[in-house]
Amino acid sequence: MRIIAGKYRSRRVYTVSPVKGDCLKDNISGFRPTTDRAKETLFNVLNNLIDFDSINCLDLFAGSGSLGFEALSRGAAGCDFVENSLKQVKSIEKTARELVCEDKINVYYEDVMKFLLESGGRYYDLVFADPPYSYENYADLSTEIFNLKFSIMVLEYGNSGSFIYNLKDYDIIDKKVGVTNFKIFVSKD
Repeated sequence: MRIIAGKYRSRRVYTVSPVKGDCLKDNISGFRPTTDRAKETLFNVLNNLIDFDSINCLDLFAGSGSLGFEALSRGAAGCDFVENSLKQVKSIEKTARELVCEDKINVYYEDVMKFLLESGGRYYDLVFADPPYSYENYADLSTEIFNLKFSIMVLEYGNSGSFIYNLKDYDIIDKKVGVTNFKIFVSKD
């Protein structure tokens, strides 16, 4: 897997396939990295919505960290990665060392819901949420994400998922690339 644009263009993003016992909750059945085609479509949309220079990002269910590293490559000042697989956390750290951007990242080895519950008041310009397609807790996840302060939030999902969100506070953009769906929430503030 490679970064598709920016200063780290064509550089490798390390990843591993997690195994039973590696994840905090052993919910690994939905591991699948975002394809380059889907990532390119997403970032083409985001380029029209936000200037990546100096923004602060959050990459939930980070996996390999591919979305966060793509944002860093395009000029983001920093990215917090949240991942519950120790092997993926180590891959994120390895990619950061290879890109010499360790000072721009924080990696949290913990459950996403726990991180969100403890993150009240934090602000992020851009939030990526990419749970496994088999994830069943979209309603609680979307509620907790909307308790954060953000300008743009990208929710990636398969063909299912029910979401709770307040339409009056956000413009919503839907994109589909193959089996990957993006719901992009843009704050009206």
